[in-house]
Amino acid sequence: MDYPSDADGTIGYSATGGNPGGMVFGSPYVLVLGATTIYVPFDFVAPGTYLGNRSTYYNGTLRYDVQQSSTGTPNQYAEVTIANSGGVTLYYFPTTPHQPAAAPTWTTFSVVLNNTNGFWKTTNSPTGMAATEAQILGILTDLAALQIRGLYRDANVTGRLDNVILTAPIVVTTQPTAVSVCDGITATFTTAATGNPTITYRWQFESSPGVWSDLNNGGGYSNVTTATLSVNTAGNFGAGNYRCRISGTNVVDAFSNSATLIVNPLPAAPITTGAARCGTGTVTLTATGGVAGQYRWYTVASGGTAIAGQTNATYTTPTITGTTNYYVAINNGTCESNRTIVTATINPIPGAPTTTGAANCGSGSVTLTAAGGTAGQYRWYTVASGGTAIAGQTNATYTTPTLTGTTNYYVAINNGTCESSRTIVTATINPIPGAPTTTGASRCGSGTVTLAAAGGTAGQYRWYTVASGGTAIAGQTNATYTTPTLTGTTNYYVAINNGTCESNRTIVTATINPIPGAPTTTGAANCGSGSVTLTAAGGTAGQYRWYTVASGGTAIAGQTNATYTTPTLAGTTNYYVAINNGTCESNRTIVIATINSIPGAPTTTGASRCGSGTVTLAAAGGTAGQYRWYTVASGGTAIAGQTNATYTTPTLTGTTNYYVAINNGTCESTRTTLVATINPLPGAPTTTGAESCPAASVTLTASGGTAGQYRWYTVASGGTALAGETNSTFVTPVLTTTTSYYVSINNGTCESNRTEVVATIAVPGCDNVPPVIVTEPIITQVEGIVTINLAPLITDGNNNVDLSTLKIFTPPASGASAIIDGAFNLIIDYSSLSFSGTESITIEVCDIYNACAQQTFSIEVVGEITIYNALSPAIDSKNDFFKIEHIAALSTTRNNKVSIYNRWGTLVWEGTNYNNQDVVFTGKSNNGNDLPSGTYFYKIDFNGKHKTETGYLVLKR
Repeated sequence: MDYPSDADGTIGYSATGGNPGGMVFGSPYVLVLGATTIYVPFDFVAPGTYLGNRSTYYNGTLRYDVQQSSTGTPNQYAEVTIANSGGVTLYYFPTTPHQPAAAPTWTTFSVVLNNTNGFWKTTNSPTGMAATEAQILGILTDLAALQIRGLYRDANVTGRLDNVILTAPIVVTTQPTAVSVCDGITATFTTAATGNPTITYRWQFESSPGVWSDLNNGGGYSNVTTATLSVNTAGNFGAGNYRCRISGTNVVDAFSNSATLIVNPLPAAPITTGAARCGTGTVTLTATGGVAGQYRWYTVASGGTAIAGQTNATYTTPTITGTTNYYVAINNGTCESNRTIVTATINPIPGAPTTTGAANCGSGSVTLTAAGGTAGQYRWYTVASGGTAIAGQTNATYTTPTLTGTTNYYVAINNGTCESSRTIVTATINPIPGAPTTTGASRCGSGTVTLAAAGGTAGQYRWYTVASGGTAIAGQTNATYTTPTLTGTTNYYVAINNGTCESNRTIVTATINPIPGAPTTTGAANCGSGSVTLTAAGGTAGQYRWYTVASGGTAIAGQTNATYTTPTLAGTTNYYVAINNGTCESNRTIVIATINSIPGAPTTTGASRCGSGTVTLAAAGGTAGQYRWYTVASGGTAIAGQTNATYTTPTLTGTTNYYVAINNGTCESTRTTLVATINPLPGAPTTTGAESCPAASVTLTASGGTAGQYRWYTVASGGTALAGETNSTFVTPVLTTTTSYYVSINNGTCESNRTEVVATIAVPGCDNVPPVIVTEPIITQVEGIVTINLAPLITDGNNNVDLSTLKIFTPPASGASAIIDGAFNLIIDYSSLSFSGTESITIEVCDIYNACAQQTFSIEVVGEITIYNALSPAIDSKNDFFKIEHIAALSTTRNNKVSIYNRWGTLVWEGTNYNNQDVVFTGKSNNGNDLPSGTYFYKIDFNGKHKTETGYLVLKR
């Protein structure tokens, strides 16, 4: 590399030590400012051979080798800087700063001459705005400056540079094109490129949107590192987007356009339905899954030619004598599916069965029999040919439905595929004699009954105890039959048997009429003479018979229902009742009509009260539990639970009548009246209180009554009225505190509710005013602690403030810790927070009379001092001084010393406790002389925990 021009003389050239051969090297300026050392970065500047119109290198690369004498903690500066003659400059900042290896190892870096990665910036900052492609191309068209970073860490190290090469981009001359193939066909993509002597290819697949993966040979891919890629699509493999990565020497990879492979799936193979026939003939086969015109029918499983003209879903074979396979596919006009086999089956016909008929007496079902097949193969018919087999009848026997005459049936054997000819089988129906007529008989109670039948001749009758089945009663073959002794009605059955068939059986009943059960009864009672209603159960209306005697006699005329109301009785009387069902009558049951005596009415004592409330009433004449209290003179319901001689009413607002009777558990007396009297309360008086500022007696006033009716009290309820105080005014004794009294009106019968009246004695401090808190701004730094003494900020016109009441009324919203200590210092601690910004805190203080005041203090929490590194005094009234924002506001920075050095390390200005106002650098030296424009260096030392700050400062005049 040519020796560059550098006025500082820190960059040199060596003919040896390069990679290989010669190389350039350099090291930084070192400024020692007291305890601080500054290492001034430097760049290697390209000579003119690299400059001019370099537009052909757009999208190409800048490649160079770098080495440093030792490694350490990296810093960050622009790796490469380019500029045109128009003053446009771009800076290259990769995500991770370059850090070359230490000697003797060389590290190669490549910088892409486009901004695909966004590393080129329009300002000298890694966070600057990304450059546009037009800006990069514009500079390359007029490349006036090219600089490569020389210092990679803040130390006195030597950087070395060699092999700086600009390489033009690879040019793709042939782009791959989209391919559409049927599943199973091999697809190819082709590309070509020029512009580099060692071009290689590597095909890629877009595995997810925007993500490309290199392909390897195998699994359907071949020739992945050649200009032509092959993709075997068998199994619907490989559909998607492809591109080729094209590489060369000292150049950024180029990529072909993407091209899409569409793998057209084969149509789904059709679903087929074979067909069969019994014996020689044609068979119609069926396929589904396509549409008319898409089907292709074949006689072979693969290869061959489709049967001409057969493109629909059905195909009728020629006449065939044996089972034959055919094949069908679906052709959608692009691809043809695999073929599906479909079989035309020729099945043999089985032999006809042999049969055995059967007979039945009279209408009914008959079981017919066939042979020659197996269970499930038989088909039974009602016709000799045609028709439909009887549903569900597939076995060797068939039970007919009920037949009324002889009927022919037919049976064939069906082996599941074909069916034999049918064989006739006859179901014979013989006539049944007519059923006999019968005459039943009955009796009252247990015994024998003689039954009779007609319609046959002696010897033809068959008597049974069951309606069907069973065995005829032995020896009973005549028209009459006498039963054994019966205790209940019994059915018998009789038939006529002509020697071949037997008639249906006719029922004949031997009836035993039962005697009704005696009724149950419920007596009744009456308090005093009167009629009584008696009740019986066990029969129905009209069956009851009521008597006045236990046996014999005559039933009471017209009394046939379950209830009977007696005539007026003066004493207890017995009656009797039976049930008559129209045939027999039951035994009689006794039922008693009881006449009970009535107790005498109670004597009573009423009661009264003043105003609404409860009243206790009293009665006498009975015993505990016999009393019944009522709110009405007759009727109604007794008050629940009130059965004793006294009754306490609910709260009453007016005089009310109650009534009480005596109930001995059987009868209840007449009711006696009692009066609960409610006397009205006088209205409560109205009152007027009085007030005195010093301790004194006070005259209280009431109204609403007349002289002598007032009663004055010291308590709201209970207690005793103040003796002799019966008028509308009351003079209190001397009072030192506010005191309540109470007054009522007593009309001689009742006394009203009491009304409160207050004697007010004023308390000290009524002319008191609350204290005042003066606010002031509070400034601290992030994670700082601020302390302010509140006592000097509080005043009180009455001089009675109570500083012990100082408290935080509203704490900081940030959650910072805030307390007030015993010396009345407000301490706000941000040391556990990272909060910055402005918030507030509210303080409260009260005086001895609890009059309180609040005040809100604004808090500004500053994150850090901000150092502005340029000043231009006396130019535009802006940037007239070296501004260090917040330096005087923060406790960690206000105690400081600021030193300004020129580029040769000479101290030109120094100030203690810099505050941007009276201690401030305005571009003048400590002697008051204007310093020239140029770059200066600052150093700021702090007495607190804050670290020393150093940097550059530009002065412009």
